Amino acid sequence: MSKARARALGVALLAGMGAVVWLYMTRQGEPTRTKEQVIAKVDSSLEKLASKGVSGSLLLSQDGEVWLARGYGFADRSTRRAVAPDTGFDIGSLVKQFTAAAILKLEDQGKLRLGDRLAALLPDAPPDKAQITVQQLLGHSSGLLDIVDANSDPIGYTPEFDYRPVSRDEIVRRALQAKLLFAPGEKVRYSNLGYSLLGAIIERASGATYEQDLLEALFRPSGMSRTGYLAPGWKPANLAVGYRKGEPWGTPLDHRWLGDGPSWNLRANGGMLSTTQDLLKWIRALEGDSVFPPEEKEEFFKLNVHTNRRGARTTGPAGSNEILDACFLWYLDEHRVIVMLTSSDAYRAEEMVPDIAQRMRSVRASSPSEAPRARLQQPRT
Repeated sequence: MSKARARALGVALLAGMGAVVWLYMTRQGEPTRTKEQVIAKVDSSLEKLASKGVSGSLLLSQDGEVWLARGYGFADRSTRRAVAPDTGFDIGSLVKQFTAAAILKLEDQGKLRLGDRLAALLPDAPPDKAQITVQQLLGHSSGLLDIVDANSDPIGYTPEFDYRPVSRDEIVRRALQAKLLFAPGEKVRYSNLGYSLLGAIIERASGATYEQDLLEALFRPSGMSRTGYLAPGWKPANLAVGYRKGEPWGTPLDHRWLGDGPSWNLRANGGMLSTTQDLLKWIRALEGDSVFPPEEKEEFFKLNVHTNRRGARTTGPAGSNEILDACFLWYLDEHRVIVMLTSSDAYRAEEMVPDIAQRMRSVRASSPSEAPRARLQQPRT
């Protein structure tokens, strides 16, 4: 399993020098309690870290009110172009939520069922894969490998792998020829390949391209105009440049794409571009009924929402290509949202978001025991 890509299963344990520095800078002095103190502390800490290499966009929302929406550092260091709230970032495996939502919309339209097997959806499926269900692909229990090469053998992840040109039919061939790790439904093992297969299923069931289906079924109803592969009309000047070990990696557009979008190594499992503002629109659409009727929304929540240690319902996907990093945390019942996108491997969104979430929660803390704790630990928020 790719270490970087598996972060979409949830926000990882805080780790790395960037997280240590962030914690040190935000934990000094007495715990902040007021909304204004929280905003000022987070804002000033990120301002200081911008001089050390932080490049990113942050959005904080509580009870429907946006507390903070701004960029930090440079989207392009060579031109000193600053990050802005509408700067586009690669959002990595956050795309998997869209893929899951598109599948559920197709089920609602009667075009497929979660219990459908590959034998019915992909006639070329061999016997060992014929019984894999759509539900198992969604839940990473299909037995499929994470990523594979042209021989359908497992391969270690690098950001460059994402952009090797692979068509839809080729990714389907590779998936169907790969050896299963276990019998379908027997275990859970993270699989980007499984989500690429879901993207192919979406195209066959909808009769549209993967991106077009998402545009019609999800993005337009949610008011999202700055999320997608090609549809938003991205230009390099709209996007954050990624930095690896201090050197420019470029934007996703600087790497090879197919004519209709990125390689199917990425399609439907990652690599989409978005902004913090558009991701907030997605969350607000899920709060309402513009995307799902109640029954389908409940099915979506079963796939994506978890109850944390203190009993709060949350969804916290993260995604990364080891350079650009994306993360949001949504507390469904507490109406709290943190969205962060970063473009340097030195400071990653998913390392900072849990601490920011604790600081926001401290505004409502009723006792000292509820305040954030100044030590590295598994996030409890």
